[in-house]
Formats: sequence, C-alpha cells, structure tokens
Amino acid sequence: MNEIRIMRSFVAADTMAEIIGDEYDIGPLQSCKLFSKMLRTQDNDHYLVKTRAGEQMVIRVYQLGRHLERSRSDYEFELDWLRFLHQRGLPVSYPIPRRDGTSLGSIQAPEGERYYALFSFAKGKPMSLTDEEQLFQCGSEMARIHLVSNEFRTGHARKPMDLAFLVDSPVERMKRFWDSSQDYNLDLILTSAAEAKEEIEALLQNEEHTEDGWGPIGGDFHSANTHFDEAGQLTFFNFDLCGPGWRAYDIAVFLLNTNLTHSDTNMSEAFFAGYYSQRQLSGNEHAAVAPFMTLRRVWLTATFTMNEGLAGHTFIAPARPS
Repeated sequence: MNEIRIMRSFVAADTMAEIIGDEYDIGPLQSCKLFSKMLRTQDNDHYLVKTRAGEQMVIRVYQLGRHLERSRSDYEFELDWLRFLHQRGLPVSYPIPRRDGTSLGSIQAPEGERYYALFSFAKGKPMSLTDEEQLFQCGSEMARIHLVSNEFRTGHARKPMDLAFLVDSPVERMKRFWDSSQDYNLDLILTSAAEAKEEIEALLQNEEHTEDGWGPIGGDFHSANTHFDEAGQLTFFNFDLCGPGWRAYDIAVFLLNTNLTHSDTNMSEAFFAGYYSQRQLSGNEHAAVAPFMTLRRVWLTATFTMNEGLAGHTFIAPARPS
C-alpha cells in the first residue's frame, strides 16, 4: 500500500492526560475530555482537564502552523503576552508552566509537529450582549489591555496583522481558490477590500496618527471568548489570533463578531463608554473602525475559502476544488 498523507488528526484524550501527568505539576487528574468542533479544520483542539483537587484547566493542541503560516516563535509570543497580562492583573486565561518552567510543548502527530499549552480555566458564562454593565466592563478591560501592552517586550516574533496579512494575502488566496462561476461575488469583495485598504492607508498617514494605535491586540474579542462568573468577574480567553496590530482593528473585530452595530444603540454606547473610560480613541482611529470591519469580513471570507478539509472543499465561500 502507498504511504498516505494525514491532513487532520485528533490526539486521544487519555494520551493527552498522560502528557499532562508527565509534564505538569498540577496533581492527579480526574478527567481529560476533548471538546473541539470536529468539522472545522482551522480550529485548534481543546481538552477540558479536571484534577482530583477540583481544579479545571484547558489544554490546547494547536493545528499545524501552515494554516496561518506560524512557527514556534508565534506561539511563544502569545504565551509570553498572556503571562505578561496576567502578571499585570488583566483578566485573561493564562498559560500554566510545565515542570521545566516552559509553557509550550510539542508532539509529533501523523500530519506533522503540533504544539500544545495548558491554560487556566475561564469560569462563568458567555457575556450577554444585552447587559450594559457587562459591555461597559468589556470595553474598559479591552482598553486596559491595549494600554498595558505598550510596555510588553518579548524576544519572540509574531507575524503582524498589517495590511499584507489583512488584505493582500487574503485577496491572493481568494483569487486562487474561488469558483469562477461566482466571479461576480468575488469582484464585489475585491472592490470592497481595495477601497477599505485605501481608506486605512490614508488614515495612517494623516496628522492625527496615534503613536500607541499599534501594538499587541487580541485579534478576536467577542462574547463567546468573554466569560462572566457569578461574582461578575470577566475573563477573556482564546487569544489564538493575537499579535501586533492596530487597536482600532481590535474594536472593529469585536463590533463585527457581536453585531453590536445592528443592535440597540445603548449596547454599543455602553461598550464605547467603557473603552473611553480607560483610553481615548483619536479621530483617525475612530474613522478606521468601519473600513477595518470590511477588512475583517474579507479576511474571514478568505480564511474559510478552503480547498480541502473535513467539511469538504467549501465552507462559507465557494472554492474551486484542487
């Protein structure tokens, strides 16, 4: 039989439990269970870990770096940043160190080397998009993360969320894989992308350019990644899309993910009031939010224009079979 290529594997939960027992000093485990979305090949795999002492944690096994062109340094950046935020008192899920003091491990899966890390558990339930107090707190804490992150330093590089990442690469991907029978839809997306990119470039060059408008950002803030516990304490988690980027883009992503711009205006105002309570947006940052929302849509469309996967060769956007 010819050798076959494995595109996507899942590590058995009991195997992950053995790895955790060998590499982490968290005491005996009660259980370790996989809870990934199994039909979305771009997602990482997550396992809920419970210790006999009653603690809960989550271990993430990252997908192969080729999906977002990542290397070990990209993962180390994420973990360094979350550790920094936790040490500064920001409400984020943070990495749990291994016995050797490092936070990132790797396994040799059938499809290639995959990295993993253990994180603290974000207690509670997803943020309500009809609760003004929660939205205010979310905006406030997001702004605090942006401010504190100006002081973050690490020796690990991570690919920036610049215009090449947000526009140029996604556009090239769509041109390669888009089904030619849907070219009229592609033309509309490409035109929107070009116009939004021009707007952003103009804003970056005007006299209101904000020095701290760029820095480490979450890249994917939304209600499902924000939990509130019974005491009203917020915890942000799942920073797989973090990295150097524009703070206005972070806000645009949150508004798009939550659809707040099409909800009761009191809700979006509560979020912005929270953000402004910690950090003011300059005129150009505020103006950049709308075109950044367009670029996020473009980026998502390209990301889900898949030419292979467990869900088939299409997902959201029509793709040309390879």
